Amino acid sequence: MNLKNLNFKYALVSIGYMLLISGSLGFAFNYLSQVGFEPGVIGTVMSVVSLAGVFLGPIAGDLVDRSQKITQKLFIIGSMIVCALAGGVLLMLPARSLVILPVIVVAFVCSTIGMPMLNGMAFSYERFGGTINYGLCRGIGSAAYAVGSNLVGQLWAVLGTSTLPLVVVAGALLTAGMTLLMPEVPRKATTGTSGEKGAAEASLSIPQFFGRYRSLVPVIGALVLLYFCHNIVNTYMGALLGTFETGAGVESTQGTALFIQAMVELPTMFGFALLLKRMSVEKILAVAAIFYSIKHVLVLVACNAGSVPLFYAAMVLQMLSFAAITPGIVYFANKHVAGADQNKGQAVFATANTVGGLLASFVGGWMFELIGVMPGLTVGVVASCAGTLLMLWSLRASVRA
Repeated sequence: MNLKNLNFKYALVSIGYMLLISGSLGFAFNYLSQVGFEPGVIGTVMSVVSLAGVFLGPIAGDLVDRSQKITQKLFIIGSMIVCALAGGVLLMLPARSLVILPVIVVAFVCSTIGMPMLNGMAFSYERFGGTINYGLCRGIGSAAYAVGSNLVGQLWAVLGTSTLPLVVVAGALLTAGMTLLMPEVPRKATTGTSGEKGAAEASLSIPQFFGRYRSLVPVIGALVLLYFCHNIVNTYMGALLGTFETGAGVESTQGTALFIQAMVELPTMFGFALLLKRMSVEKILAVAAIFYSIKHVLVLVACNAGSVPLFYAAMVLQMLSFAAITPGIVYFANKHVAGADQNKGQAVFATANTVGGLLASFVGGWMFELIGVMPGLTVGVVASCAGTLLMLWSLRASVRA
């Protein structure tokens, strides 16, 4: 197995994947609203995407953990190919076509379901002496997200709604191509103990997994609440900005805001390995949770004040919230979950974001339609603050366990 240039190859995969995400999920609301669907329908569609992820993510992780034929690499490539095909179909469909809805569900599910495998891949070469700096590579991915978001925002004014399916196709094919460069890990190397001491070598079933790692469940619950507000802000950013911006200014400001978020992530992610030498991953997650809620409160204040500069200032806090939680939870899962269950463990923690997205899409979409944008955002901010409190408590519990 060739372990040369692992970081370079993994960074290329991250670049392709984050370009895909920047043009798909980042502008999903804009796309669906502009091709003729109401916020309630959009919320329902995105909730279907999230619900599919909730069930399929852990199942896929369990499948890869147990299978002797389906590897992380093969799964990622397969899901990206299906995603690209779905994006191609979107390009051919007319506005207001109901076929758009199931096709976009397929595209978005396939664009996200491989993320836990991608995270697990970062640690799968350690048994052979290979090392991947996950924070550094994820930070490079964030830079790609920043460039992609800004580019999508600018292209939207020229290409309109066709921008989203074009980026989906390009990002998915690029991710699949770059994944081909990664070395294959022998199946026998995916079992073992890289997490809790004394963990069983045999892969656990999903019910057994939650039984063994029940002390981690409150951490997942806290993440769900934090991601609920995070996804309300990101999924419905166009609607939030629409309360005080008009016309093409919405997409332009949104592109800039997403660009800022992605760029400020870089120092934190690049230096995450060094940060881990100074602080435990549990302390990092606790601090990040606090800043997450501060960011969400500031978004609420900015929207109420109709202030673009204040909205941009809230985006800067991405540096101390999302940028720390994202690699932090991957390392946390690797630390607390046995090696034989790594793919399942990463998938379960990734499901927290998916569940948060499900709640944000369905509940958020209908809240915005029934009670208004600002009251809906306020509910999200309250949930975020509750998530921070639960995170602080649950991390103490998981450390004692």
